[in-house]
Amino acid sequence: MATFACRVQFLDDTDPFNSTNFPEPTRPPQFTFREDIPLINQIAGVHRLLKAPHKLDDCALQLSHNGSYLDLESTLAEQRDEIEGFQEDGGRGKKHSIILRTQLSVRVHVCIEKLYNSTGRELRRALFSLKQIFQDDKDLVHEFVMAEGLTCLIKVGAEADQNYQNYILRALGQIMLYVDGMNGLIGHNETVQWLYTLVGSKFRLVVKTALKLLLVFVEYTESNAPLLIQAVNTVDTKQGCKPWSNAMEILDEKDGMDTELLVYAMTLINKTLAGLPDQDTFYDVVDSLEEQGMEAVAKRHVNRKGTDLDLVEQFNIYEVSVCSVCFSVRHRCSGQDSSMTSLTSRISTLEVRRQTCEDNMKKLEVDHLDNQGSVRAVAEKFGDLVKGLVSPHEVEHSGKETQQSQEKPLPTPSPTPPKKESDHIWDQLIATPRELRIKELDFTDLGEEDDVDILDVSNVIGSSDLTPPPPPPLFLPSLPPPPPLFGCPPPPPIPGEPLLFQKKKKTIRLFWNEVRPIDWQYSNHKSCRESLWSKLDAVKLDTAKLENLFETKSKELPKTAADGKRQEIIILDSKRSNAINIGLTVLPPPRTIKTAILNFDEYALSKEGIEKILTMIPTEEETQKIQEAQLANPDTPLGSAEQFLLILSSISELSARLQLWAFKMDYDALEKEVAEPLQDLKEGMDQLEKNKTLRYILSTLLAIGNFLNGTNAKGFELSYLEKVPEVKDTVHKQSLLHHVCSLVVEKFPESSDLYSEIGAITRSAKVDFDQLQENLCQMEYRCKASWDHLKVIAKHEMKPALKQRMSDFLKDCAERIIILKIVHRRIINRFHSFLLFLGHPPYAIREVSIHRFSKILSEFALEYRTTRERVLQQKQKRANHRERNKTRGKMITEVSLDNSKNSNYFCPIIHVQKGTFSSFVLGSPLISLRLNNVLNFCASSLHHKREALYFQMIPVSHSHSVYLRPGKTDSYLVYGPFSLVCPRVLRIATKHTHHLHYNNKTL
Repeated sequence: MATFACRVQFLDDTDPFNSTNFPEPTRPPQFTFREDIPLINQIAGVHRLLKAPHKLDDCALQLSHNGSYLDLESTLAEQRDEIEGFQEDGGRGKKHSIILRTQLSVRVHVCIEKLYNSTGRELRRALFSLKQIFQDDKDLVHEFVMAEGLTCLIKVGAEADQNYQNYILRALGQIMLYVDGMNGLIGHNETVQWLYTLVGSKFRLVVKTALKLLLVFVEYTESNAPLLIQAVNTVDTKQGCKPWSNAMEILDEKDGMDTELLVYAMTLINKTLAGLPDQDTFYDVVDSLEEQGMEAVAKRHVNRKGTDLDLVEQFNIYEVSVCSVCFSVRHRCSGQDSSMTSLTSRISTLEVRRQTCEDNMKKLEVDHLDNQGSVRAVAEKFGDLVKGLVSPHEVEHSGKETQQSQEKPLPTPSPTPPKKESDHIWDQLIATPRELRIKELDFTDLGEEDDVDILDVSNVIGSSDLTPPPPPPLFLPSLPPPPPLFGCPPPPPIPGEPLLFQKKKKTIRLFWNEVRPIDWQYSNHKSCRESLWSKLDAVKLDTAKLENLFETKSKELPKTAADGKRQEIIILDSKRSNAINIGLTVLPPPRTIKTAILNFDEYALSKEGIEKILTMIPTEEETQKIQEAQLANPDTPLGSAEQFLLILSSISELSARLQLWAFKMDYDALEKEVAEPLQDLKEGMDQLEKNKTLRYILSTLLAIGNFLNGTNAKGFELSYLEKVPEVKDTVHKQSLLHHVCSLVVEKFPESSDLYSEIGAITRSAKVDFDQLQENLCQMEYRCKASWDHLKVIAKHEMKPALKQRMSDFLKDCAERIIILKIVHRRIINRFHSFLLFLGHPPYAIREVSIHRFSKILSEFALEYRTTRERVLQQKQKRANHRERNKTRGKMITEVSLDNSKNSNYFCPIIHVQKGTFSSFVLGSPLISLRLNNVLNFCASSLHHKREALYFQMIPVSHSHSVYLRPGKTDSYLVYGPFSLVCPRVLRIATKHTHHLHYNNKTL
């Protein structure tokens, strides 16, 4: 068992902007690492020994002698090359130590988060410290670039003032000094565009630093020149200017003369032209410069006395570069009507000027970069940039330039808690209009009018200038009087509308809440222009029958009825260990679980598996005990439960990963649980509004109730429907529902069973809409929390493709949740309008439960269907009984004689032969003929021998035929349809048929 003993320290860099470079403690303790165990399983011991302030999941191990980071997933034996030289040179090696500090990715995300969420002095301090942070850790630049840190700098710099922009440029210059940083800039053209935009700034120091950085960028490699051209064209095209307009403004000295800026601007142009790969691009750049007056600018500066020699040199370089590609032949000859002699003279003059420029360059000893990308060359050319792009003196001078505009201190607003990134994303998504569709569910018919709750007092007042009605007083003229006391005669009815019915007997009452659609102040709403009750048809009732059935009678009181086990390290208690071991039986092998969680592999882990692992997440105490026991007993294997918890503890941000993954796998089911009931409720309201059978039932029930109550009610609350099956007549003890159903079936035979037509209401009755609203809020909460989980996970090494996939998923979820919230609000408002349509009083609508409302209607419809089937069965039985009584116990002769009294049966005999037919009608009643007589008549008429004919009886109610062969003693009487059959020809004769059969085929 190989071990590695060394000193350990920690560096408190949990806040990158407020950290030191001195490891603690100053007298480091010793720690012994196992070389055969991954460092992730040993880092907790180091953390505990040092009592470091870091979060355990965010820790990393760094070697002090070369600054490299150790791979926590690997063992020390696998990283021999990294620790080479750590303990060399005898005693001197003891000075080296392994430093516990925050992971690079975590520090980078803390930096980016700080830059995004800070303002004022805090942001200024962060930007000022950024350059030093990059200097202290060379590995941080690569992580910063990979984590979209350049985008962060651009966004912050675009909204900042000149001082903040100077700090950002200093940090950006430090990034560009590293190859990783320069490569990141090459792949992020938006940063180059921002630098070129700053060239047009009004502040000299910003312009100077931006030009320096662009020069470093172009001189790094020739392939960067086209990237700068691309950035210049993009920026100037957006601003509607010609390319290089910012540089030309500097050369034109529109903001005053500044020789240093002139030299930098002209040098940038020359370096860019020198690095262009093709002449077409070269011509495009020169054409743009010439159109903006480059030739005149060059002449003015060259001919001016006292012009800086560096500037003259740069203009000469520009002239020589133009002449070297024969630009004057292609471009200037086309615009001038000059002779060939003057053209030759012009070229020779330029050649002389080029030679002069070369001599001046040698005399001035101008240093050039070697275009090999070395940081040394950049440092030699721009020493100020390496040491610090902005000196304190320049910053102070720049601050004085704007001192006058900043003399008055601005009042500092009260600090408000900054919004999270997820809140900003959520607000942006809410502001985006979208179609109300959730997969195959269509909510597009929910318009903006459904955003308005008709019950809001402000909406009612604003629309109709009416005040909301107060709750009804105790007694109104249109309300029925209270029921009389037992044994007292009823009081006379309140004068008002004449009663529709006059009763002679006292009947039971229906205690419903009457609907009075008077002073209809909600009529402006499209759903409430007419009440349901105003659309019902009047129903005629047999009042005498109802009066007899529902006569009030005295109630009767109801009667009351009377050791060879394998040695393992066991740390967990038996209950916890057994629970984990049982859970492991339904999970994939532990060695695959870690990879599945890190990659969100849905094929390796199911939703149930994730939920199971969420209950197994180890605590810090459990992890610590397991690691200590493993180090204390290196030769003894861990128990299966302990080994599994140790694997889980090695996964960074385990809880966040599992919760994000669980939300991803739960979302479709959660969305379905919310969207489908909303769709059912919407469809259910449409079904109820358009259902004719419901109107028939309500009309009939209203008419019966008005008769029994002796009132002229316009309607009643539908909550009374649940009591209808309980009300029974006093004669046959049949329910009121039975009588209503009988009347509906009798008067409206086209009516249905109602239950089969309101399936959506039946499904809505099974849903708790209060819980649905809670689930919708929970979905929103979990989605926002998932954004935070993703941000936390991204701090640790997460694949960009996986991060993008999860980010796209959460964005899609957020949009769909926003749609669901809009749909939910509009459907609830539509339900309120629907209740008004049904006649519910406005003050009570908010108390109506959708679940209870749907349940009442669904159960009533089910009761109605059952009762209707029973009514139809009874009706069919009575009809069958009447038909049965017509022939019950009667002889066939009695039936024949009875029929003969009523009518004579003249049966045509149809003869079919060779496609033609002829018919013969027996002139006397068929029942009085003997078969022999009929046979003789047919034989003579059809010209057949009598012996070849016979009769076939075709009974109406049988599927077979009876053949009657007449003899001398035959006395059968024929009283129904029959056929006359010939051996060769089939003949059919019946009273009503029009079908002719010949050789068993229909003609």
